[in-house]
Amino acid sequence: MVCMPRLIFITLLVFSLCNCKEKDKKRPSFKAENFTEHYIEYAKGTLLLPLNYDRITHENLPYIVAKKDSMSLLNGLLKFLEADRKDYALFSNQENSNDVILILKSEYINFSKSDANQYLGLLEQNMSATYGKGSYERLEKKLTQTERSKYVKIKYRIRGQQGYFHQTHYVVTSAATTFGLIELRTEATDYEDLIKRINYLVN
Repeated sequence: MVCMPRLIFITLLVFSLCNCKEKDKKRPSFKAENFTEHYIEYAKGTLLLPLNYDRITHENLPYIVAKKDSMSLLNGLLKFLEADRKDYALFSNQENSNDVILILKSEYINFSKSDANQYLGLLEQNMSATYGKGSYERLEKKLTQTERSKYVKIKYRIRGQQGYFHQTHYVVTSAATTFGLIELRTEATDYEDLIKRINYLVN
């Protein structure tokens, strides 16, 4: 898959920067008024996210960073992304700067089940090299087809310096676009339901 090494590298960076604690909460029922629409240009679609997520832009960057811990995942991730000049959309939870959603631009890939398995293999190799056996657990791996798109989802539970955190990686493709999305959350729940709800302008 064309852009998989790039997505894997950033995933591992997120792993190495994370320093957060696990929380367990029940998933709330979906209500549209609890979410905000965010248009993602290179995803050619609108993504719903909870109201407490801020999109990091050049305009609000100084304010966002100023009010966050200088050692937070968000701060470290921003420095890397800005230095490398990658095309991305980054969202941070106002209540927890170690709770982020990163969306990465990718070349179009009409991937197959074989591609998904290859990608999983690369991720597993990097996970093992970075953490060693016993430091992480793969919770989920699947390839899903919806009316609007198809996506690979791979989810891990990882033991960090101060407890466990969850990382969910998606590679999503619709009729005209492909993008990567990395979710890093202290909670066990993920936002797969919101990935399914992306409203593509081109399909």
